[in-house]
Amino acid sequence: VIVNSRMAVALTWIVLALSIGSIFLLFYMLRNDSASTVSSLYYLVPPSTAIQAYLLFGERISAIGIIGMALAALGVLLVTREYKR
Repeated sequence: VIVNSRMAVALTWIVLALSIGSIFLLFYMLRNDSASTVSSLYYLVPPSTAIQAYLLFGERISAIGIIGMALAALGVLLVTREYKR
């Protein structure tokens, strides 16, 4: 590891924006919605990461990956959907 200003900026970004920012976002979401709804959104993290890798780095997404993403999205939709009684 080469310690320089670029590394310091990257480490600061990871600690402040990503780690602390995500915790504040989690608390905000929990304050405004149910825990089951908020926790179900975590199932969208792997599909979101795969889509970002596809768009930013040109990684391929297999057919089984697309099916898995669709199933995860469908599951989250079913959990977060409001039902009329």
